[in-house]
Parts: sequence; C-alpha cells; structure tokens
Amino acid sequence: MITAEDAHAIVLSRTNSAPSGVCRDIFVIQSCELSARRDYWIVRANSEDFVHRGMVEKQYVGVNAYLVSSVSGNVEFVGSGQSVEGFLQDRYDAEAAGDEHYVLGPIFTRYEKTALVNLRQKLECSFQDTILLISAPQSAWITGSLGTLKNAKELLEQQDINVSIQLHPEIASAIEIDNSVSDWSAMKTELHRLIHILTHRPVLRVS
Repeated sequence: MITAEDAHAIVLSRTNSAPSGVCRDIFVIQSCELSARRDYWIVRANSEDFVHRGMVEKQYVGVNAYLVSSVSGNVEFVGSGQSVEGFLQDRYDAEAAGDEHYVLGPIFTRYEKTALVNLRQKLECSFQDTILLISAPQSAWITGSLGTLKNAKELLEQQDINVSIQLHPEIASAIEIDNSVSDWSAMKTELHRLIHILTHRPVLRVS
C-alpha cells in the first residue's frame, strides 16, 4: 500500500516539476487524508508562501485535491469546482454500473391522463409532443452520472412528474446531461431538446 509519505512525494514531484528556467513558487503539502474506502490518498498542496505564511496572493487555484491511488500510486486531480466526495461517488457509481448506463425516464404511460396532462402543462408543449416523449425508446429521457440523475429526478418530482432511474445496456435516444442542469428551466430546455431530436426537428432554445 502507498503510504502517506509516498503520496506526499508523488504529488510534490508533479507540482514542483516546472521546466528549467521557469520561475514558480515551491509547493508544500497542505493536508493529506485517506478516503473512507482507503483507496485514495486525498492530498492538497499549495505554495509554501500561502500554506506557511498565509499570503493569500500566493494561493494557487484550479485544483481542489490530488487523488493518489493507495494501490498503484496513480494520480488524478479534482478541479476546484468539484467536491472530492462527489468525484469519488461518481467513480464508485460508474464502477457499480459496469458496462451499463444510468438512465432516467417516466414511470407512467400515455394512458394515465392526469400525469400526461400535467407533463404537457409543465413543459408547455403540444399533446402530440407529450405523447412522443412518453413513447421514447425504453422510456429513456436522459443519461449521465447517477448523482446528476438523482438531482434531475428531484427537479422533475418537484413538478409532480414521476420518474425513475434504472440501469440499461443501451441509452437509446436519451440525451446526456451534467450538473449544469440545476433548475427547472434548464431541465425543461433539455426535455424540449429531446422532443426535437425524436421528431428530427431543428433544436430551438426554450426559455
């Protein structure tokens, strides 16, 4: 197993490897801890002036943490806009899925009038487009990481649109989304995009 000291050395060898003649600050370890599953060392490093002297102007941004595999020593980095926990959970979810894909879709049919009318009203689309959406192959609307789909599911259920997340070997016509789809307006836009894809119509932006 890679030790904490090994992880320190691996990270510092990367952060302090500026080409000869390039002036850059010396990096030191800011923190290091083992992940809950003990599979990664979560290492944070920054300039010596920031870590030891508190000089904010010397703080480097862009990397939240370096992940050093406790088995292989391979290094990945988590961007400053990501959480380590979310990054690792996405990794574990992907491993659990194997060769399959997380897909979100409706758990009601075209024959459930109340649900159908609600969907049409919330999406502000035609009855024909609503039927088309409900009839999407494998009832697959969107795909992405499990965490992203859980957020999407919550957005849809807030609008009384009942959906579920399942694993499928194929994504059919499902469209891929990421965490930028964070509110109902963005979700509505994506579902309209799916309608246009299903009908082979040009995609229009929905406000």
